[in-house]
Amino acid sequence: MSVLSAGSAALLGAVGLAAPLGALAQESTRLDEISVSAEGRGPVRPGAGIRAPGRANVVSVSGDPEAGGKGPVDGFVARTSTAGSKTATPIVETPQSLTVIGRDRIEVQQATSASEVFQYTPGVNADTYGSNSRSDNYILIRGLPANFFQDNLRLPLTRPYGGYRVDPYTVERIEILRGPSSVLYGQGGPGGTINYVSKRPTPVPFAMVDMLVGNFEQPRIGVDFGGALNNDGTLSYRMVGVGQNSQLNGGNPFTGQRIALAPSLAWKPDNQTSLILFGSVLQDDTHIDSDFYPARGTVLPNPFGRIQRNFWTGNRDFDKQIRTQYAIGYEFEHRFSDNLAFRQNMRYASVTTSINTVYGAGIPRFDIFDTAENNFNAKRNLLRNAIGGKNGAATFTVDNQLQFDFLVGPTKHTVLAGVDYLNQYSFDRQDFRSGGVLDLVTGIGQPIAPGLPLLIRNEKQNISQVGVYIQDQIKIFDKLVLTAGARYDSATSDYSDRVSYGTNVAFTTDSALSPRIGLVYLLDNGLAPYISYSESFSVNPGAASSQGVGGALIQGAPFEPSLGRQKEVGIRYQSPDLPILLSAAAFDITQTNVVSTFNFTSFAEDQRSKGFELEALVDLGNGFRMIGSYTLQDVRIINDPSLTGLSTRPTAVPDRIGSIWGDYTFLTGDLRGLRLAAGLRYNGSSFGGFDQTTGIPGDPVTGAGGVVFDTPIRVKENFLVDAAISYAYENWRFSLNVRNLADRKYITACSDPTSCFYGQERKVILGARYTW
Repeated sequence: MSVLSAGSAALLGAVGLAAPLGALAQESTRLDEISVSAEGRGPVRPGAGIRAPGRANVVSVSGDPEAGGKGPVDGFVARTSTAGSKTATPIVETPQSLTVIGRDRIEVQQATSASEVFQYTPGVNADTYGSNSRSDNYILIRGLPANFFQDNLRLPLTRPYGGYRVDPYTVERIEILRGPSSVLYGQGGPGGTINYVSKRPTPVPFAMVDMLVGNFEQPRIGVDFGGALNNDGTLSYRMVGVGQNSQLNGGNPFTGQRIALAPSLAWKPDNQTSLILFGSVLQDDTHIDSDFYPARGTVLPNPFGRIQRNFWTGNRDFDKQIRTQYAIGYEFEHRFSDNLAFRQNMRYASVTTSINTVYGAGIPRFDIFDTAENNFNAKRNLLRNAIGGKNGAATFTVDNQLQFDFLVGPTKHTVLAGVDYLNQYSFDRQDFRSGGVLDLVTGIGQPIAPGLPLLIRNEKQNISQVGVYIQDQIKIFDKLVLTAGARYDSATSDYSDRVSYGTNVAFTTDSALSPRIGLVYLLDNGLAPYISYSESFSVNPGAASSQGVGGALIQGAPFEPSLGRQKEVGIRYQSPDLPILLSAAAFDITQTNVVSTFNFTSFAEDQRSKGFELEALVDLGNGFRMIGSYTLQDVRIINDPSLTGLSTRPTAVPDRIGSIWGDYTFLTGDLRGLRLAAGLRYNGSSFGGFDQTTGIPGDPVTGAGGVVFDTPIRVKENFLVDAAISYAYENWRFSLNVRNLADRKYITACSDPTSCFYGQERKVILGARYTW
């Protein structure tokens, strides 16, 4: 049975689930909604109430509890989002797969990093590099790299290890739009988009302090407070701050420090005009905690035994990572009438990262000219590289939107027209030298090679992009929702990479028309089947290159843009009265001109991702809630020049992802305010490349240039259990969360034979919150 056929069966299964869940939920009693609440208040205070099941602060002062898709999510189930349309659109009317993660979900699971936030989300693989302090940008959606935005504006584009980071404590919600989104956001890959929505000011005064301690968080302290600045509430503010001193994973002897601040100020002189100013600062002073282990000794046997999870491959006197970033921006809106509104969103953001790291570069390859004894003993030696560098980016982006709502007969139109502009300067410099061989048995390593390092990367790039877009959301007889849009982009890229062994310089001007069309049918019973087609485009900086005589770099033609196309069919069920959302989707994505490098040769290849996803968000109102997800994906490289056109799976992409989380809160009796929770996470097997250390081909494949690969690397599937317990009393909330409860030792992925990564060991977090 094909993947799409399996997806069709999954859609029918979701339809079958909808009716019994809805009936069960209707038997429960819903608690009354209140406009301002604080988690933990009320077990003994008359009239204060307890939010089932102990939700985070929810501030709502208008008739729209989610503030047009930018405000708090009450519980696990959001109803509105702007990620899929740039307008406040019900999720059930969005013709693409979409997940919204609110503060309640982040706090119930005590997620303190991006990878932890997404661990219960369908189609998202955030654990590729295990416990990773380098960046939050190693995230895949549907097996392809994600695009990153905050408040619907693009975050700086940098090398992943130096990427812009958003601390989960500073956001109100996180939106994951799966599939291409160039019709709204311009250049980007077709896998999907992650949009962080910032916490916003409120005229209702509140304050909270959070403290987390544990075997990795020691401690992490957060503060969040705000309120009105004048008597009529037209000026309001909010200040969010977090600081932490955390132990790094595995055998890393260092700790990492973070300080992050996110102030905001809102001015709303009347119901027609609003202006919100945003600022943020983040400083990380840490080290790399994602060790690069060889396949031999982790997922493949090594005669000298298994490499332990706490075996550190770095250098105490060399390793260091410092990240400094800041941003300032605003959101302006003016309504000329009930039907016509203008919005302008702007942000300037900058990030700079300095990094020194010694990391594993694999076990020496089998040498047919050496003795058997030497080849055997070589398997206890880990080659290491020492990299020193600095990278960064400064990005200015502004988005102008005009929204017009009107009626034509039985149709309701929401037309959005916009023009946005992006300008970014980025740089990346890396020096290389040998990090010295490390004995895997004794742990004794050689020093870093003396002398001047080799300059292996010296990239500089200027990107400028202008996009014009239009979209019409047409609702016909309140049943059929047609979303049609198109965007034209013109982008220039001025790229240079002048290194020790050559130069790669390219100036390109690219343009693309990116359409999207989708259709949703709203049934009376809450079911909403949909179908959509969308495209994406992304500029590829630089030019094709190869290694010539003496190692000199030979430059070829500039790369063409990468183009993506997706076909998606799905179905949702959302009760109009109850927080239940069930979703199923089948997708087929193709992407052309994906740039890769092999044996110092850079080239373009094509990829395809197809599969299906299931998601269930359920709140029965009686204290029980559940999150469930499952993804089956078949991701392929369909014309890899390094393998002479052989179709193969990309490395570090699992074939299946699944999870389930449930929590129960006691709403009455002596245990009122107590919540129990547990979760199960599953990552399927993945491909890790071909090992070349044995000299005994297990599955020989001849690649470009006659290179012979041998044993294929297969990373096994893994199951992980999480658990939590919390108690809310008066203004206090106390919690205990444990991730990887059984402390399983597992490899998350291998990106190649030299780079395999252990997953997060058991993590225990004790938390306390005081709200007033």
